[in-house]
Amino acid sequence: MQSAHALAMNELNKIRENNITELERKKAEIRTAAPEYSKIESDLMKGGNALLRSVLHGGKDFEKIKNFIQEKQKKKISILKSLNLPDDYLDEHFNCDICHDTGFDENGKKCVCLKALTMKYIDINSNMTALMKKQTFENFDFSLFSPVPDNSGKSSLDIAKTVYNSAKDFSDNFENGLNLMLKGNAGTGKTYISSCIANRALARGKTVYYQTSYKLCETLENVKFGKYENPDELSSAVSVIKYINSVDLLIIDDLGTEFITQFTAAALFDLINTRLINNKSTVISTNLDFDSMEKLYSSRFTSRILGDFKIMIITGGDLRKQMFEKR
Repeated sequence: MQSAHALAMNELNKIRENNITELERKKAEIRTAAPEYSKIESDLMKGGNALLRSVLHGGKDFEKIKNFIQEKQKKKISILKSLNLPDDYLDEHFNCDICHDTGFDENGKKCVCLKALTMKYIDINSNMTALMKKQTFENFDFSLFSPVPDNSGKSSLDIAKTVYNSAKDFSDNFENGLNLMLKGNAGTGKTYISSCIANRALARGKTVYYQTSYKLCETLENVKFGKYENPDELSSAVSVIKYINSVDLLIIDDLGTEFITQFTAAALFDLINTRLINNKSTVISTNLDFDSMEKLYSSRFTSRILGDFKIMIITGGDLRKQMFEKR
């Protein structure tokens, strides 16, 4: 997986190549329709070179050469008009007039087009589904949560509002070394909250990668034990592993649903521990209690979570059922 910046620069390179190809196609079209254009084209090139030499040698014959070029330009335009084509038909075309599709303006600063393309690929690299990209803090649906208090005196709506505020605050400040674990039964909204966090992070220009614990461990195991026969699949998986170690925000969904082996338990610990050491933030969702977590992984794994993650408990009914019934 290439970085968003590299992917954006690749797209700009393709844009430039496509524009050059299109210009050459137009020139070939004119040469076929008006064979005399080839001679004018050659004369213009010679005139340009002569003008450059003139400037380098004190301007000798500068006006004469300039008049020669202007005369050839007039003939070129005359040919275009005879073919009912606009005067600028053979001009260079740029998708971005600011940077001429290089990605950087005349001051060497990133152009707005490069920034926009980078944001596009940051979004693509997030690995989020179309549904997840619609789940934001701005359209958070509190009507999915019951306002009826439970035995503790709190309703799932009260808890949802508390979780919402804490998650929103986390998404605005996680780069300060914050980590989050969302705990709750299946269907209580852990992935929903994770999506909201991810979308806020993406809107802030942060890199995000979402994956279920099952798929993440499968990738780690397949690479470790050489289970990829296709070289392209192996290369892609290796780049994903590299990316999840460096991404600003990693979201691991449904911890505990993967096939847990001695390797996957150790690999998950190493991943989380490495990200903690490198001050990279992680969000983990799970329906495991801490006793089960310790048995499945290790005491050092659970210790890391308790020591370095903020724990948010989400309770309530099955959100998926509520969302289905609202359709």
